Amino acid sequence: MAASDTTLEELKQRCEENPDDLGNVLDLIQRYSSLGWYNEALDFCRSMMKRHARAYSFLLEFANVLYKHSDFREAHTIFKKLTELKPERIESWNNLGILELSNGKREEAHSAFQKVLELEPNNAGALCNTGNYFAEKGDAGLAATYFERAIDARPDFAEAWYNLGNSYMSLSQFKEAAGAFEKAIRFDPRFGSAYKNLGFVREQLGDDGKALECYTKAASINRADPGIQANLSGLYMRLGQPDKALECGKHAAILAPAEPSSWSALRKAAIAVGDGVAYSRAVTALISSIGDKELATAIADLRDMGFGCEAEELVRYSVKINRAGESVDALPFAESRAPKIEGAAEKQQIFKVINNKKGKANGKH
Repeated sequence: MAASDTTLEELKQRCEENPDDLGNVLDLIQRYSSLGWYNEALDFCRSMMKRHARAYSFLLEFANVLYKHSDFREAHTIFKKLTELKPERIESWNNLGILELSNGKREEAHSAFQKVLELEPNNAGALCNTGNYFAEKGDAGLAATYFERAIDARPDFAEAWYNLGNSYMSLSQFKEAAGAFEKAIRFDPRFGSAYKNLGFVREQLGDDGKALECYTKAASINRADPGIQANLSGLYMRLGQPDKALECGKHAAILAPAEPSSWSALRKAAIAVGDGVAYSRAVTALISSIGDKELATAIADLRDMGFGCEAEELVRYSVKINRAGESVDALPFAESRAPKIEGAAEKQQIFKVINNKKGKANGKH
């Protein structure tokens, strides 16, 4: 019976009955990992450590689970031990390189990948990872050559096609990028990020219809990606569909409330449809990244849309965070009830806030 046909309980029973059987031990670790049960996998690995501490395949699986669980320090220790235990094996060198790259240690990662290529010059994974190294360094041209070599070694390597597309995109070679992303999708039809980037490339090529198809497909696969929603919002704005743009902008802001691009997309759509509440929320979220003139304009926009209360709240918030500047301080509001702002005292300038009566007359509540 193949391991894939064995139930989890059967695997656990086999390991209890014969813990020295390395095959069953590895099968159970891999089963836990495939289910995303990393805590269970790690507990089991630790319980088996005394029995299999010198087994390369056991230690490799253990380190892989540690990496997936983001226990990078311990994973690094084991990967290093494996390169010393069997320096002729490429798996530990390659995985060590991936770990180093994940930790931002590019040079250490490059050294590990080079070791893999010394042992196996046409190793597609190491070629792709070396391409990632050069991409991280900002050398998209050289990165592309490694991705191309990885594809030559393994033509159906979807990730290499995707990374090649990213390199072409960085080089503004959008037609070539589109072809690479399409190949990635051909070999992995559920590659949501490839659909997303293909959508962006199609926008650059002026094919908004195809871009919309790609973004929509990407959103159906990667439902939690706020970037897709932000891109869709911008595309809908250009297509003259601000209501749909607003919906996508709100979705992006919900998915990534700390991401400025989400709020920027929402802000542009909100003013287009006259949604002062959404506009106010977006400006408030972006307040630390916009200038005084832009902030003053945003408050004036709210007044023009008839959202006096939201304008007043934004002024109050500006006061609360001590946001001062000539453009902000000089806002032409009717009645001053806000405290003076330090730094504006020389010009005797203060924030002015819409009074309640005027807000009720002109604003929405």
